[in-house]
Amino acid sequence: MQVFVKTVYIQFKNPITGQPTKKVAEHYFGRRVVALINGEERMFKFTKDELPFEDTITELEDLIVQLVAKEAEKLENEQNSAFQG
Repeated sequence: MQVFVKTVYIQFKNPITGQPTKKVAEHYFGRRVVALINGEERMFKFTKDELPFEDTITELEDLIVQLVAKEAEKLENEQNSAFQG
């Protein structure tokens, strides 16, 4: 599986309502990622719990591979269930 990360948007949100948001680790909210998976462009959204602020691009790519593999497995199971029933 080929994964090419095209763009990464880091999202910040102040945990205290009404206060200004700063681009610091304490205000990190998540990431929105556009990646090419085997030539197909897909968008992913990760929360701060799924993808910590300190994670690198390699860890991001690994997480995308895991998600795509889970989706493929789920789709395969659904198709097998449809053929059996």
